[in-house]
Order: sequence, then C-alpha cells, then structure tokens
Amino acid sequence: MPANVSPEYKKAEEAHRLAKTPPERLATLEEMLATIPKHKGTEKMQADIKTRIAKLRKEMTVKKGPRRQESFHVEKQGAGQVAVVGAPNCGKSALVAAVTGLPAQVAPWPFTTTQPAAGMMPFDGIQIQLIDTPPVAPDAPPWLYHIIRTADAELWVLDLADDALLETTEQVQRLLAEARISLVPSEELRYRKTVRVGAKCDAPEAADRLAILREMLGPVDILPVSVETGEGVEELKLRLFALLDIIRVYTKRPGHPVELVDPVILPTGATVTDAAYHLHKDFAEKFSFARLWNDSGVEGLRVERAHVLTDRDVLEFHV
Repeated sequence: MPANVSPEYKKAEEAHRLAKTPPERLATLEEMLATIPKHKGTEKMQADIKTRIAKLRKEMTVKKGPRRQESFHVEKQGAGQVAVVGAPNCGKSALVAAVTGLPAQVAPWPFTTTQPAAGMMPFDGIQIQLIDTPPVAPDAPPWLYHIIRTADAELWVLDLADDALLETTEQVQRLLAEARISLVPSEELRYRKTVRVGAKCDAPEAADRLAILREMLGPVDILPVSVETGEGVEELKLRLFALLDIIRVYTKRPGHPVELVDPVILPTGATVTDAAYHLHKDFAEKFSFARLWNDSGVEGLRVERAHVLTDRDVLEFHV
C-alpha cells in the first residue's frame, strides 16, 4: 500500500532535513509523526520515526547535578488524545475534572499543575483522553510543547474572569509561536486543531471580556463555558469529538442482532477494508464483502471493500 504522504508531512520532513540542533530535530520529527497518514502503508515509516524520536530524546537527556532533567510523554488511550492548554490559573484543571472526573488539585493560585495528568471523558459509548498540562508560561518545561505537538488536538482554555486576559493571551501565543505552534489558523506556524473555550463565563463582566477576546483573536470560535453552572459543558464534548475527525464503526456476527458496543475507531473517510485491517491483517485480506446497517435505515446492504463508512455504521463481514 503506497504511503501517499500529505503536504504537511513533506513540509515537516524538509524542516527536519534543515534542522541544526537536537531540539529542532526533535520538534520536526514529532511534527512528522503527527502529520503522517495513519494507515497500513505508513506503518514502517511511523515505526522508524518513533525509533528516531526515542533515540534523540535519550541523547538529549542531560544531568542536572544528581538528578536527570524531567521529561514526560503521555501514552495515547481511548478514541483520541486532547491536550488542555492555557495560561496560569485559567481553570484548566477544574474543567478537566468536571468532564473526566479526574481528581485534580484546583486552587485559586497559579502553577498548581506541575506535571501532566490524564483523564478519560466519556462520550456516547467511547472515551476521549484529556491531558491536563502545566501552564504555558516563560518557565514552562520543554516537554510541555512535546505533549502539545503529539496530541491529536488541543483544548485552549481562556479565563474570562482575568482582568489581564489580553496580556496573558498574548503571552501564551508568543511562547507557543517560539515553539512553532499556533492555536489559531496561521500561514507561518504549525496550526494545531483546537477547540477554544472562554472559561468562567459566569464571572462578572465575562461577556465584555469575551467580546474583546473575539476581536483580538479574529474570526475563530470561542465557546463560553462554566464549570459552576454547567453552561457549554455538553457542547464542549460534542466539539471535541467533532474536532478529532473520527468515526465509530461497530461489527456484528452473521445471524446475531446489532449491538452498539465496543466500536472500532477510524479516521473520517475510512473504508470497509480499513475497518477489516483494524480487526486483523489476515482477515482483511480474505473477506469478500460486508453487509451494512446504519442510522439512515439501511439494513443488511451488501457493500464492497472500497465503500466509505460513516459514523455509527455497523458491519457484518463475510469470507
């Protein structure tokens, strides 16, 4: 199967060729891994990039006195991984705790979160992993930007109770730009798929701050959210699922009823063959056709290997 890499991957590959320092090489390798198409044709390429990243990280590990420099990598779990980012004391931990149940230290002073913490957000039969990260600040650890680059998407929390909201937002954008990251569409920087939320929207004058923030960031959507009142929380879950650009595909055995449990998670645009490969390589090579059920009223329609699937489709494979 051909690799068919994207223009974004080719751009990252060229940047890696020109990189001169280990941090630059690591950043470009991570971007290559994030942008390479995830299918069988790129499995060896993905493995090679992961090996090179691991080797480079090991080489970059230096000693500071008797202790090694800290480094964190959060293994991906669930249907997708979302890094939750923002300025100090913006409400990240409270929001993550509200949607995942993750026990988190929430306090009215900055820098409460010093290490990444992973929680699982239930959504309509699947789990989405949210990573609560340390704040984006001048003394943020380098591994913070690694977590942001390698996540599937980002959740940017902006504090509508902050009197200095414009200044803190400018600082977050500047520090991310130094790491070649942008959370709003950009031609110069690597734009990360992002849901932007205005947290603490129940605070006094929050609506005025939100209007100013929207003017500052331009034509991008900012969802008002309040952990205290629950406003926007369910909509946030919907947007995170949509942002991941994935579909849920269920399978059934011939002669058995449809059960919408334990779906296969695939990228939007995946085919019947992609779903079969997810189950087992040998099976994918042997089956002849599949039958399809979906929410549009289709029941048992015969479909071929190249049929493009949609969210909540049910497949029954026939050898």
